[in-house]
Amino acid sequence: MAIMQLAIKENDVVELARPFGKWPAGRLGAVVSDYGDVKLVEIADGRGQMLDLIQVPVSELELIVKYGG
Repeated sequence: MAIMQLAIKENDVVELARPFGKWPAGRLGAVVSDYGDVKLVEIADGRGQMLDLIQVPVSELELIVKYGG
């Protein structure tokens, strides 16, 4: 049985697969810009206040929630 890998795009919720910068593996973020193999990910606190914007290779991300097409 084939497993289909969904592409990570803008507005998707992702998880860091490994520590990245000061953020630990497992930290959630939202993709705010899609640059192909690199995504700009917003890290926010529990109230939605932006804490950081980081550029992360798609290979370092796991898709958690897919929004849109």
